[in-house]
Amino acid sequence: MLPVDDTGIVRESYRYHTAKPMQTTNIKSEAIDTVAAGSKPPWRPKVAGYIALLLGPVAGALVAAASFRRMGQPRKARQTLLYTLLLTAAFLIPFLLAIPADAGVKKIILLAVEGAGYSVFPSLVREEYVKWRAANPDTKPRNDYASIGWGIAGLLTYLSMAVLIDVFRLFR
Repeated sequence: MLPVDDTGIVRESYRYHTAKPMQTTNIKSEAIDTVAAGSKPPWRPKVAGYIALLLGPVAGALVAAASFRRMGQPRKARQTLLYTLLLTAAFLIPFLLAIPADAGVKKIILLAVEGAGYSVFPSLVREEYVKWRAANPDTKPRNDYASIGWGIAGLLTYLSMAVLIDVFRLFR
């Protein structure tokens, strides 16, 4: 057997590498592109409204919150989710417990709530979206159909809340 000299491997691991200096032509643009490249772009504001209309207010809130996070607004994302969950619970408790199940007005009220989500969530997201769009003119918004996953998660959350409240009615 031939002896193997591994000193070259050890020396190679201790080499210092310096980064190349950044070009200072457009540092602000590079920083924005780096941030945009690290995350997915948000959805257009109307997408949260469409999802709220079709799948319920919690679904619309999840899409709006995901858009806020992608635009660098985690505080607004948390507030949107928290307030929507609180208002949904505050709506569902008297709605399910006080109004009889066979009342025809229930369908009209549910449609009105989903219609309200159609107008409220886009108006929440619109201002931040316009700012994001001005900062990222070359970046396209995310495909609208990619929000369906958040929409289904919101629908399941909405239905779970309704079932829990309905189960509570059975035990009182």
